[in-house]
Amino acid sequence: MEAEELDDDQEEEDEPGEDSPEQARRGFLGWLGTQADISRTSAQRLSTWQQAVADYQAAKAHAERLSADAQRINDHLQAVSALRAQIAEQEDALKRLTHTIKETDARIAQLDEREFKPAHDALQHSLNEVQQHLAAKPGFFANLLSLWGEQRRWNAVQGVIRSRHTLAEESFEQVKRSAARLTGESKALNHLSTEHQQALSGLRERQRQQIEQITALAKACKAEHLLAWLRHGIIGRGEAIELIEPWSIKGWRQARARVFIQALKLHQCFFELEAKRVRANLYFINRVLQGGRFQGVSRAAIRSSWASLFMLVPVLSSTFASFARSFGSLGVGEIGWLLVDEAGQATPQGAVGALWRARRAVLVGDPLQLKPIVTVSEAVLEHMRTRYGVDEYWMPTRQSAQTLADEATRWGRMMGPPQAKRWVGLPLVVHRRCDRPMYALANRIAYDGAMVFGTVPPSPAKETPASLATGWVQAHGPSSGNWVAAEGDALMRLLAMLRQDGVKIADIAVVTPFQAVRDRLKELLPRKMLYGTIHTMQGKEAPVVIMVLGGSSENAGARDWVVSEPNLLNVAATRAKRRLYVIGDRNDWQKRALFCDVMTLLPRQALAPGCPSETNA
Repeated sequence: MEAEELDDDQEEEDEPGEDSPEQARRGFLGWLGTQADISRTSAQRLSTWQQAVADYQAAKAHAERLSADAQRINDHLQAVSALRAQIAEQEDALKRLTHTIKETDARIAQLDEREFKPAHDALQHSLNEVQQHLAAKPGFFANLLSLWGEQRRWNAVQGVIRSRHTLAEESFEQVKRSAARLTGESKALNHLSTEHQQALSGLRERQRQQIEQITALAKACKAEHLLAWLRHGIIGRGEAIELIEPWSIKGWRQARARVFIQALKLHQCFFELEAKRVRANLYFINRVLQGGRFQGVSRAAIRSSWASLFMLVPVLSSTFASFARSFGSLGVGEIGWLLVDEAGQATPQGAVGALWRARRAVLVGDPLQLKPIVTVSEAVLEHMRTRYGVDEYWMPTRQSAQTLADEATRWGRMMGPPQAKRWVGLPLVVHRRCDRPMYALANRIAYDGAMVFGTVPPSPAKETPASLATGWVQAHGPSSGNWVAAEGDALMRLLAMLRQDGVKIADIAVVTPFQAVRDRLKELLPRKMLYGTIHTMQGKEAPVVIMVLGGSSENAGARDWVVSEPNLLNVAATRAKRRLYVIGDRNDWQKRALFCDVMTLLPRQALAPGCPSETNA
């Protein structure tokens, strides 16, 4: 079947709108001109503006009232977290205090047994000895008959006994003072322990009250994850936590939408009242965006023009290549928010200028998908690195804007294949694009099972009519470079089958790892069909994706390159929303890395009997 035969007969070029050429040219600037011609008094201008502000503030106040419970949840969470930290600190202090009391009591018991009792016994013995010696004091006649020799001997013994008694008495007093000191310490420690226990009881009571309040709020707001945290101390992982909303407050979304609408009306009111100035600023900034340079124009005037544009168009898009030309008149920190999409494909040096001009930045991307393409040779990069003393960690072939942003992000997790995990900041692990087979394939080869399936199937009316399930279409044959003619034949038969099923051309995309295959696809495919290399398809999607593998059948290097990392296969598989068909020699690819792990997810599929038979291996 030729490419022209695959075209949708019913698909026609878009018809021009009903607006006349005059109306089409009028646009926003024409509207501003109309508003500039309207005459308003100062009182009318003030009244109009005050009414727009009042409407906006009323909508905002209503949304804030509805979200008060959510804010209260946040306040209670912070209070509970603080109380839990205080309780843990108080419990640790009480444990340390209890341990010190036990040690003090043990020292008192040890002092009583080893020192106090022996010292008391020694003192009692010395007192007995003193009493016995006093009772043995010689009388007058004994002293007279001994010419007072008995008295002298008694006095000598008395000196020794008194010395022993004094020593025993001092030792006893010392032990007594030590015992009194330890007893005092024990009483003080027990008093302090009582105070700690009372404080701990108070904290636990405050925690109980906070938990009661937050539990009631969590139930009212259907915050299941919060209830789990309150009950078990953990939020949970996997589908149980990832697939539920933080909370659900009746009417809050509608109220927030009204705030947005009133904000737009407030902007519209400003444009109506300041139409002449806004129009002048827009004309000026248009020339700036086209690369114009203006001598003698103040920074304040340039910033005012940019502010007018951002008020009209809050989000402007650009590539890094054209960023300096379009936004070169902006200085450091003059962009409020910089949002970088597909940051995993951006080189760090490519993002520097935009980051320098931004006050805050959010980089969104997947380091496990396509990496930046660096056209400078490795030899030149190595020469520049060594010349300027740069660590090879910063080589642009090893890092992307995304990986560096990840490393600067405090919250995240380790993700990636088992042998090559890396830190990913704030990963969005719920996959909401692909059907199960494609999700499971990417989750297995690139994310080590960390992703959560969250795809909502389309309604029956919007489901793809493709009758062939996701799988492998076998094609084997010699190659011409990286192009395999048999795979091209299988592709055309598969497309014919899909067209017979009623699949629209706009719902089909064809991807390949190789440019040579892409060039041949251009000759085969209808002009409206989306196709390209995997590198050009990141960020795109289609209900049905066909992956034509290609690769030289003579040189294994090309096919080995395809499976050298999971990034290419990950991107290719996740472009498909409902069906993925892989065309190639199954007997060859199933022996290679990555494919050997996912062949069970890609069962061999036979084409319908109405189509020519497949090329057999």
